[in-house]
Amino acid sequence: MSKSAGNIVDPFALIEKYGAEALRYYLMSDMVIGYDADFLEYRIVERHDGDLANSIGNLLNRTIVMAIRYSNGQLTRGRRALHWDALSVQIKAYRDLAEDVAMSGTMDTVVRIANEVNALIDKNAPWKMVKEGNTRSAIEFLYDASEALRIIAILISPVLPKAAQGIFDQLNWKTDLRGKEERFSLADAEWGRLPDGHVVGKPVPLFPRIES
Repeated sequence: MSKSAGNIVDPFALIEKYGAEALRYYLMSDMVIGYDADFLEYRIVERHDGDLANSIGNLLNRTIVMAIRYSNGQLTRGRRALHWDALSVQIKAYRDLAEDVAMSGTMDTVVRIANEVNALIDKNAPWKMVKEGNTRSAIEFLYDASEALRIIAILISPVLPKAAQGIFDQLNWKTDLRGKEERFSLADAEWGRLPDGHVVGKPVPLFPRIES
């Protein structure tokens, strides 16, 4: 971009077209702070629909929908955490990247977590557990998925505050701080904060896909 050439991109026009969070996510995930970068408008859509809609949004929707369908939204904490050791490694990587102001790396880490949980849902198939009469195991698994989502909301909150609030709203978590920044703290990104018997809220599409 060059002021003299007059080829400046108007961020307000992009916000009007795609939304502030989609643009902010693209800038923070596709570009490395402190280095030159190519601006490619189509990547706003690719990043939003691929990382946010297909990964995080899909994980949120399927988890909340299954929790409501199988247990009226009530979660049951099981004996084992859903690959918590692996998740804690990802959270440490996120902290290290954030300290270096490597925001593109932090967002890649969050999407990696969401993709891994989505893969675990496909592998464990809670719907099959229910059909086989093992509903409790399915609900315990959905507790783990919900906990992962709670942590994901904390990790995305610096870049996607509105979406992070939306995840907490659907998890029915910290409702007394709805809409406030104080709702999120990296210190809370520890496993098991959702209490046994916690009831989630209603599913709402978080990242509607952007029309091409």
